[in-house]
Amino acid sequence: MAEVFDETWLELREPIDQRSRPAVALTLIKQAWQRNGWKRVLDLGAGTGSNVRYLSPLLPSPQQWTLIDHDEQLLAAGEMPVTAGSVTRVVRNMSSEISQEIEAVDAEFVTASALLDLVSESWLMETVDACRLKRRGVYFSLNYDGTIQWHAAVNNLQLADDPDDAAVRQAVNTHQRGDKGFGPALGPMASLKAEAAFRAAGYQVWLLQSRWQLGPADSTVVNMLINGWESAAVEHAVSESRSADRDRFRIWAERRRETVARGNFALTVGHLDLIALP
Repeated sequence: MAEVFDETWLELREPIDQRSRPAVALTLIKQAWQRNGWKRVLDLGAGTGSNVRYLSPLLPSPQQWTLIDHDEQLLAAGEMPVTAGSVTRVVRNMSSEISQEIEAVDAEFVTASALLDLVSESWLMETVDACRLKRRGVYFSLNYDGTIQWHAAVNNLQLADDPDDAAVRQAVNTHQRGDKGFGPALGPMASLKAEAAFRAAGYQVWLLQSRWQLGPADSTVVNMLINGWESAAVEHAVSESRSADRDRFRIWAERRRETVARGNFALTVGHLDLIALP
């Protein structure tokens, strides 16, 4: 079963995603778009359409978008900008035969957001090969890279480590490599694996930092992250029959919720944007 995402979570993270995307990524994409005369875009795991809302107003017209996701309700919920031109929504589980789906949509540019860390190596290699066949451009944004760092305050480089931060991070990152509906997930290694695969396919590739920099104004999202990390770490501890770690991770989560409640903190969550151009 594919990973399920809540519409509220996607809505809350969208402005954070937008401010975290590196400006140079758009410059590279626009240059390739204009040079090649692109207009057709395939958005994989589109959700409510955050990629369309970010990219479409910034790219030249005309545009034609095809959005694919397994969740019909998410696809229907997204409001599309006028600049997107024609938008086709396709409800499909992408866990298998992704190359056929990429071939079926005659797009010059393939994109996805927060997807690569969920997929398997075989899914990635199939996607790279399908893109290579017709020299499609690629932009896979906001892929989690395994970094979670707490700081004393916004704009303060001093780390504010909790004694159990490292253990939680390790448990979360191990959990990230479990099956998210595509087979064993690439997790934090996704961007590096994709970079190597696209280079081997003859692409020019850029990996760019798109870190989430969070503070007190993002407390709702940070608390949701803590809840998710607690759940993942506890699940991993249970799977390893480590009951002491299960309790330890729950207590950690309570301490970190207190950190957020005090309102003087900063949190960095590492992400990488990958651009691959033929």
